[in-house]
Amino acid sequence: MEPKIVKKGPYMMEMQPGTYHWCSCGHSAKDPFCDGAHEKLGTDMKPVEVSISYPKTVAWCGCKHSGKPPYCDGAHNKLKP
Repeated sequence: MEPKIVKKGPYMMEMQPGTYHWCSCGHSAKDPFCDGAHEKLGTDMKPVEVSISYPKTVAWCGCKHSGKPPYCDGAHNKLKP
């Protein structure tokens, strides 16, 4: 199963220290974060756990095709419309 393209661009977010789970399947209602939708779909895709130790801006991948998940690497620019 291919991930669902949610957004052709990053989610630019100011993040606080903590642990986050980035959605890799694209079916979460809380995108870019996981809400467990992958389990309901029966997919083998799993969320990516990220620990942030200091406040910073993060470019979370919205297209789910990044080569550096969970971060945007510009892969959305190569996707077909």
